[in-house]
Amino acid sequence: MRSLLLRFAGAGVDAFFAVVGSLIIATQFVSGVRADDIPPQPPYLVAGTHHVLVGVVWDEAAVRKALPSWVTPAEGMTGLINIYQVESGYGITPYQAVYFAVDVEGFDSASGIKGRWIMQGAYGPREVTSAALRKFYQLSVRNGTSRFELTADGIRATGSVGGRDVVLAEIKSNSKPCQPASITLNYATPKGVIEIPVTGEACEAEPVSVDIVAPEGDAFAAFRPVKLLWASEFKNGAFSIARPVPY
Repeated sequence: MRSLLLRFAGAGVDAFFAVVGSLIIATQFVSGVRADDIPPQPPYLVAGTHHVLVGVVWDEAAVRKALPSWVTPAEGMTGLINIYQVESGYGITPYQAVYFAVDVEGFDSASGIKGRWIMQGAYGPREVTSAALRKFYQLSVRNGTSRFELTADGIRATGSVGGRDVVLAEIKSNSKPCQPASITLNYATPKGVIEIPVTGEACEAEPVSVDIVAPEGDAFAAFRPVKLLWASEFKNGAFSIARPVPY
């Protein structure tokens, strides 16, 4: 690099910067792939998040089919649907997301919350986000998006894959003010446990409906809640996604 720049230094300022510019452009591509599309290694930092969360009871047969033999679902087949968006951070942000998770035994967090296993998820719209989660955590996720719409009583959240909606979750807002909340969560993955400290504002809500509208044969269509348990809106959130700790 140094000898190349010295060679062109005598050709004048314009030639010098032309060479530097060419080198910068060249380094943005690796085997025809933009550097922005190559997943950076964890840890990741996520900030400015907005979530619609609905606690559910999953169909037992679908859960047991999704979990590896060494993972035991929590009693009652409880879990959640998390549809959210991220404004900023480090590594894989910004992004939009939706995932279905089930509570599992043996991975309780320091906050006393049951560990979770993501059965299916979508992150995007940039491919780098879902690619990172597949490569470094082996999560069952694809490229996808999410969106929010205000309703007369609350908010409707939609998760989509390939431009097609897969889930619609509607919650009713509560008149109580949102409260500061800081917890830790553990997510079990095929690569190990991810410890995630979370902070933000938790807002009480009531579940109104969850509709799984994924087309037949889509991975999301396999999971249908049999009961809605609770709902929450989580605002101005921030969390880190650490490297997985091997079992």
